[in-house]
Amino acid sequence: MFHLADLANAIPHALLLGDGGTRWEHISLDSRTIKSGELFIALKGENYDGHIFIEEAYEKGAVGAVLERSYFQKHQSTLKKLEKPLLIVDNTLLAFQLWAHHYYSLFRPFTICVTGSNGKTTTKEMIAHLLSSRYRVLKSEGNYNNEIGVPLTILKLAPEHEVLILEMAAQKTGEIKELAQIVSPDLVVVTNIGEAHIGLFGNKVNITREKAELLLALREKGTAILNRDDSCYSKLLNYVSQSNEVISFGFNPEAEIRAGDFRQKNEGELYFELIVPNKGKYRVLLPLMGKFNISNALAALATGIRMKIPLSDLIGSLANFEGADLHMQPLLLHKGITLIQDYYNANPTAAKEALLCVASIASDRFKVAVLGDMLELGEYSAGYHKEIGSLTAALCYDLLITIGDYGKFIRQGAREEEMAEQKIHHFDKQEKDRLADHLTELVPNNSIVLLKGSRSMHMEDIVQFWQANIKGKESVGHA
Repeated sequence: MFHLADLANAIPHALLLGDGGTRWEHISLDSRTIKSGELFIALKGENYDGHIFIEEAYEKGAVGAVLERSYFQKHQSTLKKLEKPLLIVDNTLLAFQLWAHHYYSLFRPFTICVTGSNGKTTTKEMIAHLLSSRYRVLKSEGNYNNEIGVPLTILKLAPEHEVLILEMAAQKTGEIKELAQIVSPDLVVVTNIGEAHIGLFGNKVNITREKAELLLALREKGTAILNRDDSCYSKLLNYVSQSNEVISFGFNPEAEIRAGDFRQKNEGELYFELIVPNKGKYRVLLPLMGKFNISNALAALATGIRMKIPLSDLIGSLANFEGADLHMQPLLLHKGITLIQDYYNANPTAAKEALLCVASIASDRFKVAVLGDMLELGEYSAGYHKEIGSLTAALCYDLLITIGDYGKFIRQGAREEEMAEQKIHHFDKQEKDRLADHLTELVPNNSIVLLKGSRSMHMEDIVQFWQANIKGKESVGHA
């Protein structure tokens, strides 16, 4: 339980109007879900402004509100009539982050931060799964990896938590640095540097610099866990202080935590050889799909080894890991059709890996690629979408269905690779019901279907329409 004065003291230039002794325990950012006794912080974004909901928050039981000075100056007569405590700050988002930093300092758990272009969420989930056998862990939920999500996770800290695992992403220059200032990382994992958000950052050099801000934030004698297979590995090393330890992972023979041979047995069974210095070789079961998930597992295993968990325990835990939702997640439909749901997000590297993975396990099954737009690629959009189309054709997919504005470039790439025109189909983003009808008609029994696209494409709608079609046909068949 805190007082409003505690918050005011943690934020430079804050002005408290009302009773500083007002007690509160939890913070709410949403007037729709606020509970009695909570403190409301009015955040502003491109498409919303929490300030206009201050009165509603009080009506629902808020004990106080944090608002920006500029808004107060324009509406102070109305706000004063509420006769409720107000904390006036220069920037409500910064105030929220400063309070999260203060709250974090009260507990100071061992802190692990995970960033990278691909595999952040899966790697974070793997690390949490492996460490939870030995430590009491708090981790970022879902995609709580931004300027709001990271503070929200931190504010869930409790005295019993020994390890805090945070996923950190960026959609603008300087965002990782802002997030890194909230905590003091003891261990940083950089999964890889790819093309995700390249349209926002301009090039991979800028993406590398952005991710490297976490390495610069490492505490003295901290640990950096880096992908030895990544083309930016040596550049990332330049950001690691000499007082910090580096553990490399990958397929590269020079990696410290290394994978050797591997075999994808089926959609949920991947075996690989793990090689660890001074400990030998081990056969590891990973209940996921794709070579890229071996890299994620190596990063998680490296973290577990650094946390002094016996290797046998780590390998045992990895065997019962359940993958993150919508990350190469298989769904068995009717008549032996397997749908691979991989639309948590999309970028060129992830899309290529998904196409390669499905092709490798398909054997002689009918292969379908349903590909939506990859967003935030800027001037590189056309080229990267063409590459995806070319790869789809080169891997001999039997059917290519595109959806969205960039589908024309995917189709162009497929045609240039001489994919037959009758195998290529396109639908607008608003035609997901028609696309599902198409799948019902054209996809034969025992096929394997990859569904890949950026999160904002809402590819899950296709699944729902398709399942409804299947259910409708089965109902007719039993009538």
